[in-house]
Amino acid sequence: MDKDILECIEKNSNFFIDIRRELHQYPELGFELPKTTEIIEKYLNEFGIEYRNKIGVSGIIADIKGKDQTITIGLRADMDALPIEEKTGTSYCSKNSGNMHACGHDAHTAILLGVAKILSSKKEFLPCNVRLIFQPAEETTGGAAPMIEDKALDGVDCIFGLHVDEDLECGKIGIKYGAVNASSTDVKIEVEGKSCHGAYPSDGVDAIVTMAAIIMGIQTVISRNTDAREAVVINLGKISGGTKENIVPQNVLCTGTMRILSEDVKGKTKSRLKDMVEYTAKAYGGSGKITFKDSYIALINNDEFVDIVKENTISLLGMKNLEVKKLANMGVEDFAYYVDKIPGAFFTLGTRNEKKGIVHPAHNDKFDIDEDALKIGVEMQILNIFAAYKKLKKGQK
Repeated sequence: MDKDILECIEKNSNFFIDIRRELHQYPELGFELPKTTEIIEKYLNEFGIEYRNKIGVSGIIADIKGKDQTITIGLRADMDALPIEEKTGTSYCSKNSGNMHACGHDAHTAILLGVAKILSSKKEFLPCNVRLIFQPAEETTGGAAPMIEDKALDGVDCIFGLHVDEDLECGKIGIKYGAVNASSTDVKIEVEGKSCHGAYPSDGVDAIVTMAAIIMGIQTVISRNTDAREAVVINLGKISGGTKENIVPQNVLCTGTMRILSEDVKGKTKSRLKDMVEYTAKAYGGSGKITFKDSYIALINNDEFVDIVKENTISLLGMKNLEVKKLANMGVEDFAYYVDKIPGAFFTLGTRNEKKGIVHPAHNDKFDIDEDALKIGVEMQILNIFAAYKKLKKGQK
């Protein structure tokens, strides 16, 4: 990356902070992001960057043209916040009561706008086209899929995304090869027995006892039917049934979530759960039904593009500031849908600083970031563009 670009980034480090604080004061939820998109469009207009709005409901895609029109590299930032009352007490605290940027999406958006400002002012150095993707609704039903359906990835050859990391010290970058985040599936189990007087339970089929047996049996699907080297989480978090203390209940409903890293393992687990529910219920004299509703898919990084992030981190920050993560996150992240369509990499940006008291976890009412990380985020994403271009250009030959 040219020295002029690095100097430009350094000069604008306070500007990145100002943008983040402006966004932080107006946290909005899901697809309803009028003030957030207004701020983004204001800066894109200021930078002279062409953009399209209302993509995937309320997303924005902006294109910066470079020297080589045959290659386009995408960068994505999510924009939405969380329904949390902020208690940080900062001067830039949320002005939208009950909403808070408690997961760092304000930082992600500020970084992408920072990239926009730098590249728009240094177009003569830009090797290829860049598409900036500002995405809604990562925290809710997912905004990535609607944006992709609305052609946000059309013509894009690869993509990079990042997430602030409250467990990683500011100045460090985290990478993960292969599976980064789990898929999510909603689980619903229904048991039907036969109601009767509680004094004569032998006259009926107790749906609660049947469901209890099913729940205990499900634990063996993980411990005895799943390879110990695979990651599977089945959490049954809600159960309801029965009407009165002296009546054997006829129906019980149990719902939960399943988190899995592999589509193959997901298929096998669903099959075993179906057998467990149906046959256990039958053995107790009742009937059982399980239904699945798939939500986010697993986020699987492209290892060759993780290598790009790794090499750029070493170049910018040194080997000591690179953390190669061994374990996947069993939470979900809808950046998964982008890398399911095109190659790319998702990495984490260290934002923790114990000396500054920045130690609170995401989704907490006191969550904050060390804003020194913003400049690093801008530098990393621009470095990723240059390195990815070289890789893609080499592949064209």
